Amino acid sequence: MKTDRDIKLGVSLYSYQDNYYFKRLDLEGCIAAAAGSGAEGFEIFSDAMIREWPYITDEFVDKFKGWQYRYGVEAVCLDHFSDRAMWHDKQLTDDEMFERGVMYLKAAKKLGIKNVRMLHEEHIGPRSFSGYKLTDYAIIERLLPIAADLGVMMALEVHTADGVGADYQQKYIELAEKTGLPFVGLQADFSTFSYCISTADIVNAVANGADKDILNFIRDKQREAYFKGEDFEYESIQAEVEKMNPNEATRNSLRFAMRKKPSFKKLYSDLKEWASKLVYVHGKFYDIDENGQVDDMDYPVILKALQEGGYKGYICSEFEGNRRMNMVGWCDEVEYVRKHQKLMRQCLGYEE
Repeated sequence: MKTDRDIKLGVSLYSYQDNYYFKRLDLEGCIAAAAGSGAEGFEIFSDAMIREWPYITDEFVDKFKGWQYRYGVEAVCLDHFSDRAMWHDKQLTDDEMFERGVMYLKAAKKLGIKNVRMLHEEHIGPRSFSGYKLTDYAIIERLLPIAADLGVMMALEVHTADGVGADYQQKYIELAEKTGLPFVGLQADFSTFSYCISTADIVNAVANGADKDILNFIRDKQREAYFKGEDFEYESIQAEVEKMNPNEATRNSLRFAMRKKPSFKKLYSDLKEWASKLVYVHGKFYDIDENGQVDDMDYPVILKALQEGGYKGYICSEFEGNRRMNMVGWCDEVEYVRKHQKLMRQCLGYEE
């Protein structure tokens, strides 16, 4: 159901990845599931979900638009993974990456989609991956006039632990302002605001041999610190953890707990400050507890910051607990997304 609200809710079809992979849902089925959750938009993965990709036939466009009309939803984002290492024996050159960027922008235009989600060089920090670069500033600069000509926004996803206000992200907004071409912007991802180990991660870690009691102990301490308004310091409990004799699998799963993060007060403040400049948002979540809340993120606070900061655009549910929990048994992706959409509507004050 389409609305005229400033903040609209959608679903990344990535949320249904196992249903799609195991052929329980085809593309139309995924779109129908998104609509059934109460969403009014969706994000599509062209590489996996458009059968003739990278070609897009007029026949597919007709089908695609027909599904949107049938289910009362709109396609709001096309994904580009910046796959410079797509070949096993070489990396794509900057020119080849530019050409692929053009391909995704033109595909979005043909499909009537206004946003292309792009992984970029700083999407998880000043250096994303060792060994190769993603789409970098120079490539984005070359793509910008093409995006402007096509009327398609390049949404640069931000997974950084220090949030959306980091200095090394601001250059992209400055590029749009400097050129007068407002077709590149930042896309927030809620993973930034995870304050404890998710139960989904614990399920996955235990399936790989980690000690459940130790991980739950750490999770409880993280939650205790967060709800006291304190910054969690792993060093404060490290001696207790060592007394529990963690095995190698447990140690391997502690990277999140040991990671330093800015204070959540600052993260939320930065989100509110930058909200009006964001062009798209991923509502990441891994698990939902018995109270209907995301188990490792403070959704009421996050969505309040977006609302008060003047964000206008889509928040698309992005369920990633499936990749973790399906290690030990099937989880109902469709139901998880339905619960998540309900939670976001409640947080935003939308009537059911």
